[in-house]
Amino acid sequence: MPTYTLEAIVLRAREYGETDRLVTLLDRDGVRRTALAKGVRRPRSSLAAGLQPFTYSRLLLWRGRSLDGISQVRVIDGLRGLREDLHSLAAATYVAELAEAFTQEGAPSPGVFNVVLGVLRSLAASRGNTETQALLLRHAEMRLLDLAGVGIELDRCLACGRELGPDRLPAGYSAELGGAVCAACRPGRPGASPLDPAAWQVLRRVRSPALQAVLRLRAEPEVVRRAAEVTATHLVYNLGRPFRSPAFLAILGEVKDGGPVRAAGAGSGAGAAAGDGQRRNGP
Repeated sequence: MPTYTLEAIVLRAREYGETDRLVTLLDRDGVRRTALAKGVRRPRSSLAAGLQPFTYSRLLLWRGRSLDGISQVRVIDGLRGLREDLHSLAAATYVAELAEAFTQEGAPSPGVFNVVLGVLRSLAASRGNTETQALLLRHAEMRLLDLAGVGIELDRCLACGRELGPDRLPAGYSAELGGAVCAACRPGRPGASPLDPAAWQVLRRVRSPALQAVLRLRAEPEVVRRAAEVTATHLVYNLGRPFRSPAFLAILGEVKDGGPVRAAGAGSGAGAAAGDGQRRNGP
């Protein structure tokens, strides 16, 4: 039986039969693969440790007619920090959701693997720091949107075409146009959602491919939440569906802050996208 090896991140696993699991993998080429892990749910399975969600492993697989199977696993980075507190776990789950949304089964998506692994490692290292983790999630959203060719335009007003800056600040975000709208043009776009200069600056800075620059960034949590509403709207508009994990992250935020937090990526993003025009084609 032909075999092959690859390095991959485990995005998720689901039960299959009595003792098996179907495992969703993201390899270094950005290829999403579904593989069968036979007997992994048995108590002494040698595969279990390397196939936990968010683990980065080296795998030996055998080729099957309709589904490949995993025969050996060696952990490269267990990313244990992601499973040591609930917020880190929820954040990692959202990154895995994004990774699945921006990849296709059996087809390469260049650049996605590095973004996903870098963000997961940084989330694990910053456990307990929810402000930094929120910025890391915005980085993941912006980078994956850019790699898919549907990034948010932030450098110029998409209504008049003029460059945005100190003399022409943004005042709104239009999902229909795909980016920022200046204060002069905002009245002509009643379906546009708010985008204030502080949130605009956060989005511009988290877009940087340099993850260390994002880790050095400091921003007020409320500003980051407003930025998250823009990315959530853009994701829904381009992908055609909201994500589940941000709503849970918002609930955790309510518990931490003692007050209500809007669930970016849930109803707020979907509603704003629907009010600003028809959905564009996603990746």
